Amino acid sequence: MSTPQVMKKEYNMHLDFSLPLGKAYTKWMQALKEKKILGNTCGKCGRIFVPAKPFCEICFEEPREWVELDGRGIVESFTVCFEKFRNCPDPPYVVGIIRIGDAATCMTHFIGGLAYQRPEEIPGQIRIGMAVEPVWAEDRTGDPLDIAYFRPVK
Repeated sequence: MSTPQVMKKEYNMHLDFSLPLGKAYTKWMQALKEKKILGNTCGKCGRIFVPAKPFCEICFEEPREWVELDGRGIVESFTVCFEKFRNCPDPPYVVGIIRIGDAATCMTHFIGGLAYQRPEEIPGQIRIGMAVEPVWAEDRTGDPLDIAYFRPVK
C-alpha cells in the first residue's frame, strides 16, 4: 500500500471592509488612543467586558458603567505563528488570548518582549497563567494595535 501524497494549495485572501463600531466599541477604541484600557460592566450580573460589549450575553442587559483597568492581564492561551500574514509581524511571533484584570472576557493580541535565537526557544518563555502588561505604540489612532503588544511582567 502506498502512502498518499500530501497536497498543498496556496490561497491569497484579501478582504477590505468597514465595520460600524457602535457606542461601546467606539468608546473603548477612543480610550486606547489615550493609553487607557476600559471595560464596561453589566448592571445585573456585574461582569466586566474587555473589549467593551454592547450587551451582556448572559443577562442580555446593556452595560452602562465603565471602569478603567491598569492593563495587566493573564495569558489564557497562546500560539506561536510561523507563517507570514498580512498586517502581522514577521514570523515567528506569538498571539495570545489575554484576560485583562477581572474581566469576564478575553482579547486576542500579540505577545512580545521575548528573547530567543531560535523559534523553538519561544514556548519556554511563555506559559498559560503568565502575567503580561501592555506596551503602547508611539502613534495611536484609536485601534487595538494602539497596544503594540503585551509583554511578560517582570
